[in-house]
Amino acid sequence: MLTQRIQAVQPSSTLRITALAKQLKAQGKQVVNLAAGEPDFDTPEPIKQAAIRAIQEGFTKYTPTTGLPELKSAIAARLAKDRGVTFKPEQVAVTCGAKQALFNILQVLVQSGDEVLVPSPYWVSYPEMIRLAGAVPVEVRTEPGQGFQLDLERLKRAVTPRTRCMILNSPSNPTGAILREGCLREAARFLLERGLWVISDEIYSRLVYDAGGSPSVAKVEPALSERTVIVDGVSKAYAMTGWRIGYMAGPPEVVEAAGRLQDHSTSNPASISQRAAVAALTMDQAPVDRMVEEFRRRRDFLVERLAKIPRISFFKPEGAFYCFIDISATGLGSTAFVERLLEEAWVALIPGAGFGWDTHVRASFAAGIEELREGLDRLEKFVRAL
Repeated sequence: MLTQRIQAVQPSSTLRITALAKQLKAQGKQVVNLAAGEPDFDTPEPIKQAAIRAIQEGFTKYTPTTGLPELKSAIAARLAKDRGVTFKPEQVAVTCGAKQALFNILQVLVQSGDEVLVPSPYWVSYPEMIRLAGAVPVEVRTEPGQGFQLDLERLKRAVTPRTRCMILNSPSNPTGAILREGCLREAARFLLERGLWVISDEIYSRLVYDAGGSPSVAKVEPALSERTVIVDGVSKAYAMTGWRIGYMAGPPEVVEAAGRLQDHSTSNPASISQRAAVAALTMDQAPVDRMVEEFRRRRDFLVERLAKIPRISFFKPEGAFYCFIDISATGLGSTAFVERLLEEAWVALIPGAGFGWDTHVRASFAAGIEELREGLDRLEKFVRAL
C-alpha cells in the first residue's frame, strides 16, 4: 500500500502534456508543441566546452554535497551583479535543479500543520511540494486586470497563526507577470512584521522583456533578507534544463540544514554539470542577451496574433516565456480544451487547472516564429469551430 503523502500528490500536468506531444511527434504527427517549459535554444558553446574539458580531465568524482567552492563564488558574484543582493559563498547551496532547491527548503522550513502562502496562479509543483512537507498550501488570488500583482488586503486575510512562509515567483510561471517594486515592498514589510519566511523563486529573472527588470524581494526590502531564501538556476537563462543545476542562497542556518538533507538524498549535483555552470555564470553574457532578444520578438509576435483570435483574452507577458490565455468564453474547461486541441489540431498547450485556474491555458513561446505562426493558425481555426 502506498503512503498517504504520495497518494495526495497529483502528477505534473505540464510534464504529462509535454511527454504526450513528444510521443505524438515520434509517431510522425505534425504536432506544434507550445507546451514546453524549456528554451528551444542550444546550450552556448563555452558551456559545452567546459563540460568536455571536465570529462577529459577526469573531473568525474564526487564533489562537496552543496557544490564546488568556485561555483558557489560564481553564483554569489552573479547574484550581486544582476540583482544587487549580497551573499557569501557559504550562504549558497547547489542542487540538482531549482526544483530540488525548492523541495529542500520546504522540508527544512515547514512542518506538519504549517500553512504556506502561494499567489495564484501558481507553478504546478508548489502545492505538491508543500503537501509533501506535511504543510497546507493557502492560495492568495491575484487578478489579470491588476497585472497579477499581490493585493495586500487579500494577503493579510490569508495569514493565520499557522502561517509559516510565502512563496513568491517573479517573473511568474504561468503568467509571465513581474511583481512590481512597490507591490513587493508593501508585501515584504507585512511579512516581516508577521515574522514569516519568504521563498523567492527567481528562476526566470534574466528573461525580462520590458523596462524595469525583475526586482528581488531581498533587494527591495533588505530587512527581510534574513528571512528570505532565493532560488535560481542555470536551466532557463542558459538553455541548460537537462544539466540539472539549481541553487539557493539565504540565511546560513537554512542553507546548512538543506545541505544536511541533501547529504542523505542525492548528495552532490553532477560534477561535470557544475563545471559547466561555472562557465555559464562567468562567461561573456552575450548569448543570454541574444536569447532574451529573440524571446522578446516571439512574445510580440504571439500577443499580436492572439489578439486576432475570438473568444479568448490574455495577459501580455513581461518575463519568462509563457502566455496565460483566458478560454472561459469557449465554454470548455482547460483540460477538455487542451485535450481536444491536441487531438483535433495537433497543438499542445498546458491546462490551467494545474496552476489553479481552470479558465485558462498556458502557451509557451519557446518555439520559433514559424512554429508559433502555424500553432496559432491552428488554434484560431479550432476556436472558431467550437
